[in-house]
Amino acid sequence: MFTAEHGPSFDDEVNLLRSGANYGWDPSRGGTEQTYDESVPMTDRERFPDAVDAVWQSGETTQAVCGAAFLTGRAWGAWDGALVVTALKGAKLLVLTLDDAGAVRNVAVPPEFSEAYGRLRAARTAPDGALYVTTSNGSDDQLLRVTPA
Repeated sequence: MFTAEHGPSFDDEVNLLRSGANYGWDPSRGGTEQTYDESVPMTDRERFPDAVDAVWQSGETTQAVCGAAFLTGRAWGAWDGALVVTALKGAKLLVLTLDDAGAVRNVAVPPEFSEAYGRLRAARTAPDGALYVTTSNGSDDQLLRVTPA
C-alpha cells in the first residue's frame, strides 16, 4: 500500500506503508505546537532518527500530490504495475515505475498531462484497465478517461 502526501509547503512524498513504521511527520512537535508548523520536514530525522524514507519526494518543488492508482494490464506495456500520482499545484500526472520491492526506478510525466488540464485531483482505474483522472480547477472540471496508445 502506498500513500501520496502533501508536504508542509513543499517536499511532497509517496510512501510505501509498512506495519508499525514511523514516517517522521509530526507538525505539532509532540503536541507542543497548537498550529500547523510548516517548518517541520515531512521526514523529520532530527526527532525521529528511525523514520522510514519516502520512496519518492518532490524536493524543493511543490507538486501538491493528491490521488494515486496503479496501472494494470499488458496494454500499458512498460507501465503495467506503475503507480500514477496526480498533482494539484504541479498540474501534471506523474508515472512512477517501481521495482518488486516498491522502490521508484523511474518517474515520467506524459506530455499530454503536463499542465494541459490544470490541477489534477483523483486517479482511479476501471475494471477494463482504463485510468480515470479528475480535474480540480474550480470550474469546467472534467473526468478524463485515459487508455494506453
